Amino acid sequence: MGLLVLLLPLLVGCDSAAYADSDGTSPQTALSREGRFGSLRDFVLMERPSLVAEEGDRGPSYFFLDRFEVTRGDWLAFAATAAGEQVAASDAALSGDPALPVGRVDLRQARAFAHWRFARLPRLDEWLLATVGDRRNKFPFPWGRKEEAARANAAELGLGEPLLVGTLESGRRAEGQPYDLIGNVSEWTESVPWGWCVDDGTFDADFGNPTSGMAVGWLHQRAMRLPGLSVWQAPGGLLPLGCAVAVGGVSVPREVVGADFLTPMGRQTEWVLAGDRRVRTGLRLCTTPTELLRALLRTDYEPTDLDFEQLRRFVARGRHRDVLVAAWPSVAAASAPSSLARPLGRWLAQHLGPSSPAAGAR
Repeated sequence: MGLLVLLLPLLVGCDSAAYADSDGTSPQTALSREGRFGSLRDFVLMERPSLVAEEGDRGPSYFFLDRFEVTRGDWLAFAATAAGEQVAASDAALSGDPALPVGRVDLRQARAFAHWRFARLPRLDEWLLATVGDRRNKFPFPWGRKEEAARANAAELGLGEPLLVGTLESGRRAEGQPYDLIGNVSEWTESVPWGWCVDDGTFDADFGNPTSGMAVGWLHQRAMRLPGLSVWQAPGGLLPLGCAVAVGGVSVPREVVGADFLTPMGRQTEWVLAGDRRVRTGLRLCTTPTELLRALLRTDYEPTDLDFEQLRRFVARGRHRDVLVAAWPSVAAASAPSSLARPLGRWLAQHLGPSSPAAGAR
């Protein structure tokens, strides 16, 4: 009871009846997060420093990050599909309230879910930008400088189990920004730890960095025995590091971010082997305007009326239309005519192409 009284001023809950646009304004009746278009409901637009602009994006560089961690309800819908069955998605932590974050997911399963939702996993730099801002912001947490137990479901809170996603309003940077970037469950990224790449003997098991025995040098030797990879060797008999990572598979760690309900909030990154499935590790989705449009055009999935309504609201929200219109020409030019002829391709061309209202206003 004492803990509940402490948290009451800071709780907001994941409101299923209404939500705000990405800029924190214009609450409206929410559609469900279910189905393949479900993440569009909660994607928040983030701006990168221009020096790391994505290929195909014009002007300032943008990416979308989900406002919430992937929930057990999100995952249950995926587990019932053929794509989910291929990665044994039903083995994840799925019991309890569907608004709890999913856990017990390995990297392969997380990637498969992200692909199903037309997105991907974030990189470490994208998560950091969303969590603490650009280099001008020196604060270590979304809310500021101090470790405040009631702002995140981390070890300091003492709850010892996940909360419904979006519970702690005071734990995010500002209204309209993502929830639970610190605490609740930790989240997969695609970033391989630099310390593992250089194999400099700085492994720290107490800090969660696994000593897997899969040294980079050994992986290079293994890769060199594969004819398809050995032809790419550089002078000195070395291969690009990406080849070694690919050969290592589930034994190569990734940066898992954000702490969790059992981890101190100051431990914001952790090394976890790609094949590990921990109850306290889940995921959050990310994509760029260019990547999202490419994924939508490449799919042979036929959207429902509800999917199109989700897409319509997503495009109309905040600055989304502007960044999507800017990305559209290069994506459309590189797409097969058959993709543009499908109902989804025709819809995107109508709303983002040269004759769209947004394009005419530019």
